[in-house]
Amino acid sequence: MAPTTTARVFLALNAAFSLLVGLELLVFADATAQTIFMDPSGWKPLALRLLGVGLVVFALDLLLMASNRFVTKNQVMLIVFADLGWLLASGALVFSYGQIFSDSGIVAIEAVAAFMAFFAVGQYFGAGKIRDPESRASVHSNNGILIARVERAVAAPAERVWEVMTDHPGYADVASNISKVEVLSGLGIGMKRRCFGPKGENWTETCDLFEEGQSFGFKIHTEAPDYPYPIADLQGRWSVEPSGNGSVFSIDIEAKPKGGFLARTLFSSVAKRQFKSVLIDLADAWSKRMEQGAKA
Repeated sequence: MAPTTTARVFLALNAAFSLLVGLELLVFADATAQTIFMDPSGWKPLALRLLGVGLVVFALDLLLMASNRFVTKNQVMLIVFADLGWLLASGALVFSYGQIFSDSGIVAIEAVAAFMAFFAVGQYFGAGKIRDPESRASVHSNNGILIARVERAVAAPAERVWEVMTDHPGYADVASNISKVEVLSGLGIGMKRRCFGPKGENWTETCDLFEEGQSFGFKIHTEAPDYPYPIADLQGRWSVEPSGNGSVFSIDIEAKPKGGFLARTLFSSVAKRQFKSVLIDLADAWSKRMEQGAKA
């Protein structure tokens, strides 16, 4: 079981509950106001609708977090504090303004608070199980360019790491978005390779950086007719250096999305998490191969 599983389960439960309550307040604000308030007139239905909007937005954010295999401890703890804030606000509301609520209203407030307490406890214990990935990845945008990096320390000498990194056909065994790699021509700078996606789509890549035993880079030809991603320019850099009794390798990716400002913004918001997940999975799979070879 992944270290984030418990936290993500409770985040998903929290999201589902918040979404249900939020939609109920949005759609049935007038009926709800009549149930929970002594006097349901005036501002109260509008206040419930605004609260519903907030809960729906909160729920959507939770769903994104729950679907993220690499959600961080700090992100989960932020939601724990938000749920605790709901508890405190509910208590203060009943204590200070209890006279405006019906008996049914107070029960409803306490019931929702009880659910939030349950989610907060589950998320808290789930956060305690989260450990930072050994493969450290980061993704950010700079002047419209998506910049991604992953770094991993391995218990293998740099020579072994370099051997695995330059096994181009073997790259398909560890990269989840590539099913096959063929070396077309050359060695070092100018080398060409063809990569195939999971559905048979393919494109060529040309080596534009090569330092024996240290680093290499490829320029990806995104102009291929069946290139599957909305990227105008893409390049990657793979590096390794000795570190203590082992070594550290890194992968750096720079991608320029196609389209105008809106298209680039949407791509970046969606791609950031996907890039991070793909790079961490790649680095994890590569490290196992590197360390197994070193032990052998």
